[in-house]
Amino acid sequence: MSQVESEIREQPETLARLLREGHERADEIAARIRERAPRFVVIAARGSSDNAARYAQYLFGAHNRLPVCLATPSLYTAYGAGPSLAGALVIGVSQSGRSPDIVSVLEAGRRDGSLTVAITNEPGSPLAQAAETVFPLLAGRNGRSRRPRPTPPRSAPSRC
Repeated sequence: MSQVESEIREQPETLARLLREGHERADEIAARIRERAPRFVVIAARGSSDNAARYAQYLFGAHNRLPVCLATPSLYTAYGAGPSLAGALVIGVSQSGRSPDIVSVLEAGRRDGSLTVAITNEPGSPLAQAAETVFPLLAGRNGRSRRPRPTPPRSAPSRC
C-alpha cells in the first residue's frame, strides 16, 4: 500500500479522534473568535494545506458571512511589504508547523493586533509559537504525523 493510500485510509480514524478529543479546544477557539469579532479572515497555507484553506474559505464565508482570502506569504518574506492584517482572524495551516513563510504571516498578524490561530500537528512548532492560540490536528497514528506533509481530514465541518 502506498503512503498516500495509507493516509487516506487513516482519515476516518483521525476525524473521529479529532471530533472526540478536539471539540473542547475548537469550542474555546470559536469563543475567542466570536469575542474578537474579526472583520475578515486571512489563511496562510502552502502545498496540500491550501486544499484545507480553500475549504475553510467556503465555510467561513457561508457560515459566518466573513470575507476570506488566502495569504500571499512572499509579500511578508521576500518583499517585506505585507498588507495590514488589523481586524482580521489570521489562520496558519501547516502540519509540521515549520514553514517560515506561514510563520511570518502569523507574526505579522500578531504585530497588527489580530487574533492568530495555528492549525498544526506540532503544538511546539514555530508556527504554534507565533500564534496566539493553537488547534492541534491529532493526525497520524496515535495523534502524531509520520511525515511533514499535511494529511488532516478535509471534510470536517466548521464549529465557528
